Amino acid sequence: MKTRILLHISATFLALPATGSAETKWKQHAIEAADPANHLAGADGIRVADANGDGRPDLVTGWEEGKTIRIYLHPGKENVREPWPNITAGNVTAPEDAVFADLDGDGRLDVVSATEGKSRTLFVHWAPGQGDYTDSELWETAAFPGTEASSWWMFTEPCDVDGDGDIDLIVGTKSAGAAVHLFLNPGGEKARSLQDWQISKVADAGWIMTLRVIEQGDQKMLVYSDRKGETSGVYFAPLLKEAPWIGEPVCIGASGEEVMFLDLAHLDDDDRLDVAVAIRPKTIRIYYQPENPFQKWEDEADLDLLPEEFGDAKAVRVGLIDDDTIPDFAITCERANGKKAGALWADMFSEFTVVSDATGIKYDRIELIDLDGDGDLDFLTCEERAGLGVIWFENPLK
Repeated sequence: MKTRILLHISATFLALPATGSAETKWKQHAIEAADPANHLAGADGIRVADANGDGRPDLVTGWEEGKTIRIYLHPGKENVREPWPNITAGNVTAPEDAVFADLDGDGRLDVVSATEGKSRTLFVHWAPGQGDYTDSELWETAAFPGTEASSWWMFTEPCDVDGDGDIDLIVGTKSAGAAVHLFLNPGGEKARSLQDWQISKVADAGWIMTLRVIEQGDQKMLVYSDRKGETSGVYFAPLLKEAPWIGEPVCIGASGEEVMFLDLAHLDDDDRLDVAVAIRPKTIRIYYQPENPFQKWEDEADLDLLPEEFGDAKAVRVGLIDDDTIPDFAITCERANGKKAGALWADMFSEFTVVSDATGIKYDRIELIDLDGDGDLDFLTCEERAGLGVIWFENPLK
């Protein structure tokens, strides 16, 4: 008989003060705080990769109001609690997302940024092929032809979709004419000739929040969340062995709801990845994957609704946060105004624990990652409205 983690537990909630107790206090550290006087504001999303090959996690984000794409290099655990050294990869208006990807195959990670607002363009920021990776003057920015002012570009997933060894891009947009798009890389030196990239539409959309490519057995799948409109919901689509390369997406759940960021994790005793998704205003939902993932998933469960002490659900990430072996849920919120907290975590029994104080207002997607090298998972995110910028919360377990 399959072991299923039960989430429909009593809604009893032990309220904690917004600053947390002395025993559970998570210390907040700024990788880079907002600096409006120098036109740096609105850190919006964080992505992780080892950009300089030293084995440590480096970061990239777009500062939406600051018009800046910034890379942060991990300084080593002795200095990890101080502001990190940074590189400006480029300057673009209203960046909504930025992600590492070696598009030209030269062994150095470039950055792809997606912009909204008046810009509405997909850009690549080319890392210097030779010379100092940290020298911002050596980075070059170029726009993908045909994307200028065409849509509100929101999120990018780099992946070798067609299996030719080059990194392609799956990109989601929002608002009128929104869609999930596939950008096929022509490969090698041709990658820098952006006009040679083949662009096709995968599916119509309303507002793409998350795009993830996962591998399960011998099947690769695209998973995404669509926030708004007639297409809202959580979707799975197969990656194919030939053109069009991505099959027709199937809504597996949350149709008609306002779905935000999602994560995938093993939440029962089979070998299939399940979905955890934040749904506005106050829901964290689990979808358990059936044997056929390309159908509506019937088996689901919710954590108790987020209490009023917190803002509205924005993102969820699954990991082992405490010292047991049962998966936990890191959660961020937006609309955490007044005395509300915007970062928290929950266990499988809907016991919520405060991570942040009440300073932040609008947090974004999360990475659970051991930044200080002490063996437990820390909480990495951005805060966009109160000027906290790129921040991490130190897990107090060790």
